[in-house]
Amino acid sequence: MMRFTLRKTALAFTALTLMGSGAAWAAEDAVFTDAQKDAMGAVIKDYLMENPNVIFEAIEAQRAQQEADAKKQAEVKILEHIDYLTRADAPSVGNPNADVTVVEFFDYNCGYCKRALPDIQATIKDDENLRVVFKEMPILGPTSKTAALWALAAHKQGKYFDYHVALMEHRGPKEEAELEKLAKGLELDVEKMKEDIASGEIEKELDKVTEVGREIGVSGTPAFIVGKTFIPGYVGEDGLKDAIKAEREKNKE
Repeated sequence: MMRFTLRKTALAFTALTLMGSGAAWAAEDAVFTDAQKDAMGAVIKDYLMENPNVIFEAIEAQRAQQEADAKKQAEVKILEHIDYLTRADAPSVGNPNADVTVVEFFDYNCGYCKRALPDIQATIKDDENLRVVFKEMPILGPTSKTAALWALAAHKQGKYFDYHVALMEHRGPKEEAELEKLAKGLELDVEKMKEDIASGEIEKELDKVTEVGREIGVSGTPAFIVGKTFIPGYVGEDGLKDAIKAEREKNKE
C-alpha cells in the first residue's frame, strides 16, 4: 500500500512539474521523509523510463506556449508601431491604397531573403490590392549595412525598388565600388547618394528599423508582418499568399 501511495504521489508530482503548474511548488514544499523521497525518485525514474514520450510532450507543450506568448507580444508591438511600419513614405511596392500591407524585414546578404524576392514579385503581380513595405535590417555584417545605406539613398531619388532588385540579384561583393556601379546602371545621381549617406539621416533610419524589429521579435531574416500578424522566417510564395488570404478573411469578421 505504501508503494502504491508513493507511486501516485510521485506521478502526480511529476505531472504537475512537467506542466509547469504552480501547484507543483505546493507538492514540492510538502514534508517527506528521506525514505519517501528516495522511493518517489525511483518511481519517477521508472515511470519516465517506461514512458519517455511524457518528457517530449511536456517540452512540446512548453514550446507551443512560448510561441503563443511570443505571438501575442509581437501583435502588441506591431500595433504600437503600425504607423511607422506602414507609413506612406516608406520604401514599398504595390498599391498604396491596398487592403493588406506586408512588411518584410530583410538583409541583402541573406540567402533566404534573395529567395523571397521572386515570391514577392509574383505575389504583387497577381494581387492588385497589395502593398509590400521593405525594412532593411542589416544583421549579417558590415557589407549588409553598406548595401542598406545605398538602397535607402536610392529611395530618396525614387528608385528604391529598382535598386533593391539589382542588389538582391547581384552575385558579387557589396563594396562601395560595386554599389556605385549598380547605381550608375540605374542612372542614379551617385554623388547625391553619397551626400545623403554621409548626412547620418539614413543611418538613423536603419537604427530605428533594427530597434522596432527587435521589439517585435525579429531575430533573423527574412521576417514578415502580414497585416498585424508576425511571421518569422522564409515562407515561400504559397505561404505568403495564404497569409494574405487569411488576413483578408480576418478583416471581414
